Amino acid sequence: MTKRSTFIKNKRSHRFLSRFHIESRILLLLGAFVFIAAFFSITEERFLTPRSISSMAFQCPEIGLMALSMAITMIIGGINLSINDTANLSALMAGLFLVKLASPTATADYMSFFIIGIAILIALVTGLLCGVLNGVLVGYIGVPPILATLATLTLYRGISVVVTGGKTLTGFPKQLSVIGHQTVVGIPISFIILVAMGVLMYVIFKYTTFGFKARMLGTNPTAAKFSGINSKSITMKIYILSGTLGAIAGIIVMSRINSVAYEYGTRTYILLTLLISVLGGISPGFGNVIGVLFATFILQILSTGFHMLLLGVRGSSFFKDFSWGVLLIVFLIIDYFMHHRERMV
Repeated sequence: MTKRSTFIKNKRSHRFLSRFHIESRILLLLGAFVFIAAFFSITEERFLTPRSISSMAFQCPEIGLMALSMAITMIIGGINLSINDTANLSALMAGLFLVKLASPTATADYMSFFIIGIAILIALVTGLLCGVLNGVLVGYIGVPPILATLATLTLYRGISVVVTGGKTLTGFPKQLSVIGHQTVVGIPISFIILVAMGVLMYVIFKYTTFGFKARMLGTNPTAAKFSGINSKSITMKIYILSGTLGAIAGIIVMSRINSVAYEYGTRTYILLTLLISVLGGISPGFGNVIGVLFATFILQILSTGFHMLLLGVRGSSFFKDFSWGVLLIVFLIIDYFMHHRERMV
């Protein structure tokens, strides 16, 4: 095949994707999702059973929401290392309120749901305030995002330890479990929340003026400044949005496991959110949050698939972590060649 024919073929494929508004990264993630799902369905007969699919749908929302929270800060050239601790602190504040005012054996009356509603509001406000502090440090004081959010990570975790004495909170009203355990037409409520937040973030960053300004800020902060974009305000709003998403994740965790602890997810979740964001194609000024959802689903099926395939095998968790690392490396290599081809079009 000549260079000219290769160029024409690349150009035609690029036009095809553009015509249907399909990004190459989304197509790549979709292909990986189908391939991995097909592999585990062939090698493990329990993988595609309704019970297994439902289990995966219940497990992925919390990390997916934290990944969305991380991704939107990366779009403006920032990062949010405190997102896991924001989620834990938000859930702890709501949990303290519930433990003080609600009985775990309360019947399903209006008062119980009202108290749970207030607790959810407390969690959301806590997440918002955590976002405000991050926004002030990064946007207005000018602290580098990695240092600012590392500092608030320590702060939020310290507050969580102090208010609980390092203990796990339990004994919440049974009505709270509706969010983490119930379904609508067979789809977990928590999964619906994840998809809804993903679609909302997609609309914000794709079709709103705010999203356009956020992308400009991530692409070129200097150009954004001379274009009249208020970078401080944009940064503040992004971190508030990030903190709120973290609070929603904390609510889902609290509802699903019926307990709250300051150390929940602190060993792995930050690295996972970064991994998911990179796999999803997020970089300063670029990326599609729908890719973050696909990356979340891919990591979940890898986790579940290897757990089933290697059940009872010593060191089986190694293969899950190994597969995540290999997947990231493969995507980075493919990214390189895809960008090289795009430059030729």
